[in-house]
Amino acid sequence: MPHSKMSRLRWAGIGTMALALAACGDQRADDTDFSLADNGWMAALSNEGAALPPLPDAEPMTVAEGSAPPPPRYAPPVEQLPAAAPIAYAQPQGDDGYAWIDRADMFAETLGEAPPDYGFAYEDGVTPWAWQSSDDYLRYAEPIDGGYRYYYYEPGAASPWLVSDPWYSYGYRDERLVTVYDRGGRALPWREARARDAYAARYYARARDMRRVARARDRERIEARQWAAQRAAIRRDRDRWREARQAQTQWARYRRDRHEAQAQRRWAAERQARERAAVRFASWQREDFRGEAPRFYAEQRQRQLAERRAQAQRQQRAQQERRVALARQDRARDRQQAQQRRAQAERRAQIERQRQGGERRQAEQRLAQAQQADRQQQQRQRAQQQAEQRQQRAERDRMAQRREAQQARRSDQQQQRRAQAQQQAQQRQQRAARQATAQQRATRQREADAARAQRQQRAQAQRAERQQATAREARAQAQQARAQRQQAQASAERQQARAQQTAQREQQQAQQRDAERQQQARQQQARQQQARQQQVRQDQARHQQAQQRQQRQAERQQQARQQQARQQQQAQQRRAERPTRVAQGGGQPGRARVERD
Repeated sequence: MPHSKMSRLRWAGIGTMALALAACGDQRADDTDFSLADNGWMAALSNEGAALPPLPDAEPMTVAEGSAPPPPRYAPPVEQLPAAAPIAYAQPQGDDGYAWIDRADMFAETLGEAPPDYGFAYEDGVTPWAWQSSDDYLRYAEPIDGGYRYYYYEPGAASPWLVSDPWYSYGYRDERLVTVYDRGGRALPWREARARDAYAARYYARARDMRRVARARDRERIEARQWAAQRAAIRRDRDRWREARQAQTQWARYRRDRHEAQAQRRWAAERQARERAAVRFASWQREDFRGEAPRFYAEQRQRQLAERRAQAQRQQRAQQERRVALARQDRARDRQQAQQRRAQAERRAQIERQRQGGERRQAEQRLAQAQQADRQQQQRQRAQQQAEQRQQRAERDRMAQRREAQQARRSDQQQQRRAQAQQQAQQRQQRAARQATAQQRATRQREADAARAQRQQRAQAQRAERQQATAREARAQAQQARAQRQQAQASAERQQARAQQTAQREQQQAQQRDAERQQQARQQQARQQQARQQQVRQDQARHQQAQQRQQRQAERQQQARQQQARQQQQAQQRRAERPTRVAQGGGQPGRARVERD
């Protein structure tokens, strides 16, 4: 599974590579040529005007009861998978060995952090997740101890082109193992790769069986909290592949040299749709998954279907108008030819009458002049018809260019299958045009053969043809200049669309940053409020302690006053008791002094 943050999809087609079957022991593989051309992908890149179908309508997510998401059920490690039949090995040559991991990396970049489209029940309670592109490229992900295991499939394929786990990645083509990559993205030498062919065979068998089961079983909805908990692991896998691509110079060179710009244009719309889905999921998560689960691609799908229907209706109306115009031209041409035939018949009858009246030579001259006038009239008519045909072709070309410009602005509607169908239709049109041109050349040849009867007429026809060629060349140059202006205008519109898309992404990022800053400000306010409350509580505690100290001091002062009062009372009692003791002493002064002392 790729490890780069999803930014763009830049697919390089796999070129023709030489493969060699590996033998046993230390023998090298023999030099067997084997085609690995991804013809569907290369055809799609070469026809940028082709429209993709809308994105599949992903299953809406579900939210399980309770706050904690259910833990995923791990798939068995490769050592515990059933043994599989041995798989043949074929070694790619040159930098093309990075084609398999690079395609998977770009596909993962396009998907980014978009939630899975659906899941399906597999064996032993394992539920793989699935992402499906608009042209049916697939990625399955199943949890294992240590991360995720990924399976990548081409459109309509029953077997994978790549299987990746957290430690190794295995590339396949036509039931053969063609390359193995380590965790750092390095393509292993053939001896090291052959050492892992048993594991590669087990993964290949499991991938085929998983694809078969996925086609046969119902799609299941993804649990939202489980995806929120696991998407960080998938992001780490993308980051790991991105870092590996930057570190491996051969991989980086392969990515740079293989149709990067075409892939960017082709997959820009799907990448943006996946980014919007990731943003909508993040917003739903911030709301604690309250409310109905968002349908990530429903609105875009309905809009694309409506645009496709409107475009088909416009094309039908244009074709109908062209057929009506051609029918009118055919009727007008038939009427002109009928009038010419009647005029020729009348002139021949008149000449015959003059010949019978003794004016044979003059009649012949007039007949020759009339025939020359007829030929000139026919030449003018043919020139007019050719001009009309050129205008019609130019109009068709302009309409085709306008359609291509519209399709380029709506690059999210590109479709590989329609590209092939349009290419076949263009070939049929070209064959029809060549047949029509051949018929026209045959007609001109017959007319030229008839015109060679008289030298003067042939010279005049040649001069007329030269003039027509000059006029055609001038019109062709003018049409080419108009086409160049239209292409420049279309290019400017595409650049403006890309600038708008970049501005939208920057605006979204700015909004996210503002939301984060606001959240941080709220958190800071909450912390300050807590600090103020804590300070108030501390002040209250100190005030209470001061009151308690004052109360204890007041109690001590009261006790001191009470003690002083008791002492005073005792002193008064002693003073009161002294006269009594003196009286009891018989009035002896000396004794009284002793007691007083």
